[in-house]
Amino acid sequence: MRFHQISILFVFAISVIHTLSAEQIPADALIPEHSKILLNELNHPDFEHRERAGDELFGMGTKAIPLLIPATESPFPEVSMRAFEILQRLYQVEDEATIEEVERVLAALKSSGPLTIALRAERAFDSGAEPRQKRAIGQFQRLGGIVHYTNRGQDQQPLSRPMIEYFMIGREWLGGDEGLRLLTKIEDLHTWGGQLYIIRGIQVSDETLLDLRAELPFLAIQLRGPARLGIRGNGRGFANGCVIQGIDPGSAADLAGLQPLDQVTEIDGQPISSFEDLIEIVGEKEPGEQIPIVYRRGEKIHQVVATLSAWGKPAAGNGQPPQP
Repeated sequence: MRFHQISILFVFAISVIHTLSAEQIPADALIPEHSKILLNELNHPDFEHRERAGDELFGMGTKAIPLLIPATESPFPEVSMRAFEILQRLYQVEDEATIEEVERVLAALKSSGPLTIALRAERAFDSGAEPRQKRAIGQFQRLGGIVHYTNRGQDQQPLSRPMIEYFMIGREWLGGDEGLRLLTKIEDLHTWGGQLYIIRGIQVSDETLLDLRAELPFLAIQLRGPARLGIRGNGRGFANGCVIQGIDPGSAADLAGLQPLDQVTEIDGQPISSFEDLIEIVGEKEPGEQIPIVYRRGEKIHQVVATLSAWGKPAAGNGQPPQP
């Protein structure tokens, strides 16, 4: 009787698996006899039988996943619980293909399964939040993206992991639209939020940006020009300039001799009254261009020429958001 009821559950596997893959998988390929026996053993009266069956299913790797999908909806609590346990174990292995397949299964179950199954799938999915974030960040960086972490002051407690300050994609970006969707796998962006800076000229579809904004409402997306000056400021300005709050070490501004508290009054021959004015002017320039800057330091007016640099990885120890 128990074996019969478990076997019936394979009927549900076909529809679930088809939602996870474009390929049609023959039903008979999903239910080999030995696999039915293993699933039946998950509800065996003897604990050692249950443990052995679970270990053998885990040892099958990705081949076990189509078998575990219907088992998660078993009327036997022991079978359902152990099916999710095996999926969680598979979610922790080092094989990337296995991890991605389990992730897709859990995501589908938590969004379309019955409530009790959805809750279990969500807990299993959440158990992999930190390694999932680590993998996504690694993939994002390999595709040419930049990830910058914030620094914490000496009076603050250390974080269990570094807090992300911003992400950036520039002219070295190789990921296209699909690579940007890696950001949806980063738990910090769902909870704490962050910044995504996109250098102008990078081909990213409006549809992808709309999807990101919908799924990551705390993520602020901003465009930047390809060149950078390397100063920090804020939106507040004055009638005759904007005050520099900080200088990135080794930046064009640093090399030109600018200092914090200098008040920039003119850049590239254009008067400025806010930091946004400066961002807009620098944003139209290219790396390597020289740009004249007029600034006030104390009671004296100075003029320098800065050679703009390109965006790249932030200097070590700089925990500030990127500025022109």
